[in-house]
Amino acid sequence: MAPLKSKRYGPGNRFRKIYLVAPRHPENIWAMQVTVDLFGAKTLMPNAALATLMALTPPGVSVEYVLGDENLSPVDFDLPCDLVAVTGSTLHARRIREICGEFRRRKIPVALGGTYASLYRDELRDLADYLFIGEAEETWPEFLRQWQNGNATSTYVAQSHPDLSISPAPDWSLINARDYLYLTVQTSRGCPNRCDFCDVIQYFGRVYRTKAIPQILEEVKTAHRLGAQTVFFSDDNFLGNRSFTKELLPELIRWNTAQAYPLSFSAQVTVQAGDDPELLKMLADAKFSVLFLGVETSRKESLEEIHKTHNLQHDLRQRLRAISSYGMVPFLGMIVGFDHDDLTIFDELNQFIDDTYAPIVCLSLLNAPKNTELYNRLQRENRLVADDFSGEWQFFSNIIPKQMTREELQQQYVKLFRKIYEPERFGLRLERWLSNVTYQSALYVNKKFSLRQFARGLQIIRFFLFRTEAPLRRLLWRSLAFTWKFDRRLLRRTFSVIAQYPHFYYFVAAMKK
Repeated sequence: MAPLKSKRYGPGNRFRKIYLVAPRHPENIWAMQVTVDLFGAKTLMPNAALATLMALTPPGVSVEYVLGDENLSPVDFDLPCDLVAVTGSTLHARRIREICGEFRRRKIPVALGGTYASLYRDELRDLADYLFIGEAEETWPEFLRQWQNGNATSTYVAQSHPDLSISPAPDWSLINARDYLYLTVQTSRGCPNRCDFCDVIQYFGRVYRTKAIPQILEEVKTAHRLGAQTVFFSDDNFLGNRSFTKELLPELIRWNTAQAYPLSFSAQVTVQAGDDPELLKMLADAKFSVLFLGVETSRKESLEEIHKTHNLQHDLRQRLRAISSYGMVPFLGMIVGFDHDDLTIFDELNQFIDDTYAPIVCLSLLNAPKNTELYNRLQRENRLVADDFSGEWQFFSNIIPKQMTREELQQQYVKLFRKIYEPERFGLRLERWLSNVTYQSALYVNKKFSLRQFARGLQIIRFFLFRTEAPLRRLLWRSLAFTWKFDRRLLRRTFSVIAQYPHFYYFVAAMKK
């Protein structure tokens, strides 16, 4: 096992060693490993929570941090250390339990935090020596001071959602940016919307809080300096305060256009972005390439049912086409299994996806995470099959549907997912998306084309030629030929979209009905 990098904080000669551990993702769920490999990275993105803990170390505390990302290398259970700090989401629940259990078996104290620890606090008290509930801006420094003095307590609970002006920039000094497809910058926390299946507000609350724009720019500059080519704004809702976003974007444009090798950006936004041409132009001019959109469903009654009424303000198809027209790829998040979903929903969604021209769609089964409004309602109705939601929305549902059986839901879900990613269907959506692009920013026309980007294109072609089957090879050549004929300026975007296709193609092919 290769030696892990470490960094010391504080004065003195004795530094207590803390092993920061990011658990691995369940295989091929969110990591999209084929896509990651094609873009020359090893995994998706680094764990910003652990890097933030490092930056939160208060003056006078002497600690040495060792950072371990299990998505890059195995956990070193033999590493001599004074404390292991683990964080993760519900998606990592099983692995978090295994890691904490093994270190405690070896008599090494464990500190556990993050969304999983906070949402399932009552079930995890015996899993860690120190349990952290809520955001850590105030509790982690308090813990370190008490731990150094020998009087740390077993539980630390954030009493409020912190002002993000006190949240420092993550300390990325222990990572290699080229190991990751994206580096992340978080501009905000909290979401004002009321989607009843979403557990984000259980952790971050509904009050939308933002960092200062100068700090956000410094974090972007740091990512660029470390060698990132793409920055993902990891906010749960990048448009939670549109006026703030419109203050931030001109600053991003001003900085990015001054770079010889500008960054590209991606973010999670609501479909309301499609209502604002000024905003869309600013996003395009800042060099946003992909927008992740929680569309959920095309059925009006289902959107009302889950309190996602902001998706109903205008026609969804027109909103999504508007986003596409500015050269940004709409990455659609869709869900099946709502109470108003009957067996006709699958054909309805199939047609809706074609009508939007969106090439990339992530289809999920409805789940009810613990303590959400949906969970509480279904629990009262005795329509939960298990309490242990795994965070794996593509493989399991813990609900009993209202208008179909669980077996019908699973079978029709897999059938639709496979249909969406048939090579012919995907190719047609990509061509329609390309044909719908009417605005491309002229701000980056004379920018340099890096050797990494050229090598990436060759790598994608080589992968399709030698590691895929004939339908995928035909898809590649057809898409490139169409783009060359339609608008050569969009070739980079075609390469970017087509590189994501093998993941979904093989992912759905392996799914069991």
